[in-house]
Amino acid sequence: MPAKTFSIMGDSISTFEGCVPDGYTLFYNDERLERSGVLRPEDTWWSHAVRALGGTVLADSAWSGSMVEGAGFPAASSPERAAALLGPDGQAPDAVLVFIGINDYGWGGAEAQAAGRSHAMPRCIDPATVPEQIAGAAPADAVKRFGAAYRTMLRNIRAAAPEAAVYCITLLPGRTHGVDHPEFCYRLRGRHLDEYNAAIRDAAAAEGCRVADVRAFGRDYDSLEGTHPTNLGMRQFASMVVRAMQLADSAGVEAAAEAVAGAKAGEDEEALIAGAGANAEAPTSPNPARTQAEGDTHDNIEDITAGAQPETANPALDLRDFCGAPESAQLCDAPTCIGCPHAANTGNQWLCRCLK
Repeated sequence: MPAKTFSIMGDSISTFEGCVPDGYTLFYNDERLERSGVLRPEDTWWSHAVRALGGTVLADSAWSGSMVEGAGFPAASSPERAAALLGPDGQAPDAVLVFIGINDYGWGGAEAQAAGRSHAMPRCIDPATVPEQIAGAAPADAVKRFGAAYRTMLRNIRAAAPEAAVYCITLLPGRTHGVDHPEFCYRLRGRHLDEYNAAIRDAAAAEGCRVADVRAFGRDYDSLEGTHPTNLGMRQFASMVVRAMQLADSAGVEAAAEAVAGAKAGEDEEALIAGAGANAEAPTSPNPARTQAEGDTHDNIEDITAGAQPETANPALDLRDFCGAPESAQLCDAPTCIGCPHAANTGNQWLCRCLK
């Protein structure tokens, strides 16, 4: 893989204090560092992945709570977010890792995000013009609109970094640390998580980008509350990302998803696995001079995760078993989680957790 400099387009899962542009909101800062075990930039999924690929991180355009869809900044489809992928002197990366969309799934649409008064709602919207309300079912065209916004985002990335290889990472279910069974809500607001993944694959193909199809491995990652990775979850996810990128490079754009599915069935390419990390360089942090932005509150995780400390030993990635990432499973066929007594939260502090 020739890329040497990488930039990240993401949401809260990809934030870390001191690594995002000034004013961007964070998840990984303050007390959440200790709670998650993600203590340094080097503990993030993107740092693990880039080091394994022998590269360095140029910029981290990650905004906590941001969606792809939205009327303007900080939505990932805004030109400003693509511009933040460039280095401090305007240099373009060799590759862009795009991992975003879980907030589109969680809110069910940009209108719900604005009506729910999310801290990441577009700055161009006057809250006084949007009646405040609790998020409900996703509209019928939610996935179609997500796909259109994702294509806009990719076009903006291409405009900002025309020569960069762009890898679109599919969405993946998390599992709360200490839970021994699948718990992810696959139809939180009535539209299945994999409908959003299909939209990501279609958008990537239409815009000439590659798909790092981590979802096709059929694994969960360890998390604080079903969404935000722990130290172990970061390594599990990074392992899947690196392997999926290898397969995307090997198979080409159109065959990437099929190749990942084959790898899940045991058709691993030993040379690719053995080569990962062989050229890894010393850890580096993107834009270390940039200051920490004020973080989010995320009050909905306080009672769930207090005191839960993931394993922090053995930081190496694992491209065969993905650091023990457990198998995913959908245990409920209900058409929506709204109104279900087992759903942890389907309101404006939504969680992708089934407590059944």
